[in-house]
Amino acid sequence: MRLFFRLCLLHLFISVITCHAQNLNERDTVYKHQITAFPYPAYAQETSWEFGVLSVFQFKMPDATFGTRPSNATFIGFYTLENQLRLKLEHTIFTKNEDWLLEGTWEHSRYPEKYYGVGSNTSNEDEQLVDWSKIDFRQQILKKLKEKMFLGLQLRYANYWDISLGPKKDGTPADITTLPGYEGGSVSGLGTTYKWDTRDLVLSPKEGFFIEGRFEVYNSIFGSDYNFNVLTLDLRKYFDLSREKEGASVLAFQGLTKQTFGDNTPFREMALMGGLNMMRGVYEGRWRDQKMVALQSEFRQHLFWRIGMTAFVGTANVFSTYENFDSQGFKFAGGGGLRFLINKKDKASIRVDYGIGSEKSSGLYLTFGEAF
Repeated sequence: MRLFFRLCLLHLFISVITCHAQNLNERDTVYKHQITAFPYPAYAQETSWEFGVLSVFQFKMPDATFGTRPSNATFIGFYTLENQLRLKLEHTIFTKNEDWLLEGTWEHSRYPEKYYGVGSNTSNEDEQLVDWSKIDFRQQILKKLKEKMFLGLQLRYANYWDISLGPKKDGTPADITTLPGYEGGSVSGLGTTYKWDTRDLVLSPKEGFFIEGRFEVYNSIFGSDYNFNVLTLDLRKYFDLSREKEGASVLAFQGLTKQTFGDNTPFREMALMGGLNMMRGVYEGRWRDQKMVALQSEFRQHLFWRIGMTAFVGTANVFSTYENFDSQGFKFAGGGGLRFLINKKDKASIRVDYGIGSEKSSGLYLTFGEAF
């Protein structure tokens, strides 16, 4: 009798596992698409007050299976009191069974910004206002090698124009020839991308890891006005520390390096420290150079209803060559923020972060999804 009972339990267990595996490969007819959009005001040191629209479309392709992660398309458009304009559309699309992964960004910007020169030892007194406009198109087309692992190509084209440089704080006249890539023109290249992504969700992961390695070649044979190469390595790991409710407490880590090689890398194509994703609280581009290494960690905690909070800390350094790397040049930033869950199923949230960085800089950031 005991043997019969055990055999029944074993049969039931195998049936459940088999049924689950079959369900993951069946067409998902249950998933509901969701569009969220709203106007907003925000403030950051890069922009002063900005007024814009945020929207995110979360969906699955028509033939996607239950085991296919949701895709998303995010749009942001804003105008600021610093006369900055940005229209940006980003997308991450998984096809059926995640056989293909399409990721890309389409952007148009007119973006006056503060420029402090190149290197980790620039001073606040070096501040100048640089103005520029650009269009930027980047598209990755990746094929699945095995479960959650992809390899493919990246195409990128950008064009910069109307570049101007203002005087320094002390009134020193501007010398635009000191600005790398001051002539503007096109940046066009081809790259290869390797991606291993086991995250449960793209916009707000709670477990798994993410590895991306990308090597890009910009050369006149692709129509580029500048010849340089870019190597990017992005490593992320997520730990679900929750004891009762899944995803209530998450600890996340990220290591990032961007390295450019070439004597005429344009100022906007260099490794830029700061911004809304890495080193929050530091003005984006406050420090820039041919190479950057950065580390950050973040703790995310659900509080009640749709509200959550986070605390984060990061450090980064920029340098021109490995020989010029200065271990004393690391900058630090940290802060906290609030989250408002807008999609319970896919855990997409509105993010509001306030960060404080080196030299008493600070920034307030509002956008969709987690920083990493």
